[in-house]
Amino acid sequence: MSSRSVSPGGALLRSSRMFSLPKPIPAIKNEHAAGSLFHSTTSTLPAPTHQVVTTLSAPRRQGDWGLKRPLPLKSTTKTTNPMLRVRAIDSSEHITDYVSAADHGITLRKFQELGLPMTVRRACGREARETSTTGPILTKASDLPQRSVFEDQYDTTDIPADKRAETVDNRWRFEGPWLAGMAQGSFIKWLAKEVRPKRAEFRQFLKKKLAHEQHAAAAKYAIDKALPAPEPIDASAITEDQLVDYLRELRNNNQALYEMVGQFLDLAPLNPPTLVETGMSGNKIMTLKYTEAKSPYADTGPPITHPSAGLSYLRTSMYMANHPVYGPQKEHIAAPARVVRPRRQGRGMRISIGVAGFIANTSIGDMGNARGTSPGMYDTIDPELPGGVKLWVCPTRATMDASGTIAITVKDSSPEAATVARELLGEADCLSAREAQATRKPESSKEIRQRYRAAPGPQAMSSARDYGLQE
Repeated sequence: MSSRSVSPGGALLRSSRMFSLPKPIPAIKNEHAAGSLFHSTTSTLPAPTHQVVTTLSAPRRQGDWGLKRPLPLKSTTKTTNPMLRVRAIDSSEHITDYVSAADHGITLRKFQELGLPMTVRRACGREARETSTTGPILTKASDLPQRSVFEDQYDTTDIPADKRAETVDNRWRFEGPWLAGMAQGSFIKWLAKEVRPKRAEFRQFLKKKLAHEQHAAAAKYAIDKALPAPEPIDASAITEDQLVDYLRELRNNNQALYEMVGQFLDLAPLNPPTLVETGMSGNKIMTLKYTEAKSPYADTGPPITHPSAGLSYLRTSMYMANHPVYGPQKEHIAAPARVVRPRRQGRGMRISIGVAGFIANTSIGDMGNARGTSPGMYDTIDPELPGGVKLWVCPTRATMDASGTIAITVKDSSPEAATVARELLGEADCLSAREAQATRKPESSKEIRQRYRAAPGPQAMSSARDYGLQE
């Protein structure tokens, strides 16, 4: 059977991205698939792979989802959240293969209700050096102001090849891999396939670097001696003997050699190893020259996708929540959380809570209002409690690691913020809510006239005596 011909305009629309679903992205490798731990084939994937499709209520009652053919009403109208994940628009059986996408769709909606910005991940436990009027100050990286992933210095991907070295500490996308996250087998294959065929190119790259260094040294000497500026040195003027001597110098300077290789292969930045990781004695490691990387991805590696993950496009959390009755609030609206794993004080395990579909490992409850109200409520799980142990928290920021996992930072919510949030859900009466409701009682026209009626007084508004014309 020959296919039906279409007009040129129809063919253009059919091939246009505006009228087609994007291709599904590869799924994240699941570490539980090896069989060491239990894994369910029907569980929610750690990250979405297909585009979520939704429609309005009126077209949904007609089965119109904007696809090639209408979808059955029996399976698409009896749902609270109309979200679908289309696997195939037209299969071999001439049907549309689709499943529900409410899992990831509702998760996105809940996360956006939190109003959290996606920030650049900072290394935990490291110290950062700041400069003040009194001198350098060492502070924890977690205490420093968080920066949005949409800042110009971080959210840049279209960079010329000769400018990549200048932005290595801010970029999140690199052509080369992150060496610390590669297994030995993958590293050997990468060397054989990607690195060894580029030996000639690397030698030419070193010649350009050597020519640039020689020109910089000659220019400095000319400035010191008040001589004319020297001519630029071309890479073709570098001899093989000079290149061999330059290679010998680089072998003795491990940091410079790593920077050269990293610039040539565009490798993701990597922090220097510790004394235990090197396995060398203290005297030998002191001879090595290491420079700590300033990139936020040097500890855990760059993310596999954009650091925002498409969850939030807010740049900052420095905004004030405004309640319609109580006015501006000191804290953002508190969010409900559920205890997933209790705290183990003897083992040093922190409590794990679920917030908006994400797991947060935090030390919440150790101090603050939540801990004082119910001592020991986070140390055990009561199976007879409906819904489990719940608490109110105040999310502050969210980051994404190299594997695509979202990490949410929360803190104890104040009793006032928790009460306001519960009142919005109809679970509590906040402060003077009943009095505030009484003040909003509609007034009749008679009551309004009495309230704005003029005060009793003389009929005349003023007289000649008031103006000083009569005694």
